[in-house]
Amino acid sequence: MTSLLETLGSVVTPETVGMIGNALGVDTSLIQQGLKVVGPTLLGSLAKTSSTPDGLAALSKLMPTDVGSGSDSDILSSVLKSITGGGTSADMMQNVLGSGANAISGTLSKSLGFDVGPLMKMGVPLVMGLLAKTAKTNNLDASGVANMLQAESKAFMADPANKATTELVQSALKAGDEAAALRKRYTDAEWIKVRGAPLAAMYLVATASPSKGTGAVAELAAAADAMAESIKTVSPTSLIGTAFGGGLTQAELDLLKKDAPPTDRILGMIRDGVAAVKAKNPGDAAAYTAMVMNVAQKTAEATKEGGFLGIGGTQVSDEERAALNAIRAALN
Repeated sequence: MTSLLETLGSVVTPETVGMIGNALGVDTSLIQQGLKVVGPTLLGSLAKTSSTPDGLAALSKLMPTDVGSGSDSDILSSVLKSITGGGTSADMMQNVLGSGANAISGTLSKSLGFDVGPLMKMGVPLVMGLLAKTAKTNNLDASGVANMLQAESKAFMADPANKATTELVQSALKAGDEAAALRKRYTDAEWIKVRGAPLAAMYLVATASPSKGTGAVAELAAAADAMAESIKTVSPTSLIGTAFGGGLTQAELDLLKKDAPPTDRILGMIRDGVAAVKAKNPGDAAAYTAMVMNVAQKTAEATKEGGFLGIGGTQVSDEERAALNAIRAALN
């Protein structure tokens, strides 16, 4: 039986590397470099997950059931279409790799010197699709899938030729375990509050003096960039790295927009997030509040308000300035 990594290697030809690079906006040389590590890392993570009954049950539920009789290239094409259509997000990576997913991705990014996140998000559905196809083709039950994953990962790690890659993989998986342990300090309700504060800050500023069209898009991009700046300065296993290494999801933003909470509730969300961090990770509180404030500030500065056809106007309107002051007060 062809190994999962061998199948992955046969699917990702030089031509498909170019396709992946175009879909993700990543240089093809970095794609090639990253795949050499991302594949074994995903294999190692899946092997570990499958080693417990609960983990194997969860993994089985996440395996796609619609692989059909199509080729491995068909699975890749489906993944690429999902990426370009916005269907693949941080959610799937979290579901498959668990609460340590951001730390795993962040650790690889720091080691390799470029953002591996997009490649991880692409790799997860691709590997899961190939795994499901392999299981179906070889008539493997859940136990057979677990045995295959664990045997393949063990063989890869034991091969002296893979020593350098193995060290990177083990470092990333260790970081994932540390981040997962940090996440366990929080209840689900508390974690939602932690993730909600920067989102609430962005929303309050953006709605204080609403921008339209490209202005609204620029504000969202600025908020994402501000969060990315904060992530670069911390450890992948820190609170910020664990909670926000994969950014905020579109689903979270859409839910907040739909709910359209009043200002006092928005400020309450910010206070709740800070309170949760101070209670569970006081050493990260300063970095957390700085990140939330930076997100708010960059959102306000993203586009000019007022003026006509881009002429005149102010970088930060009076309404946005008032929102920033309210956020600053809520953070203290």
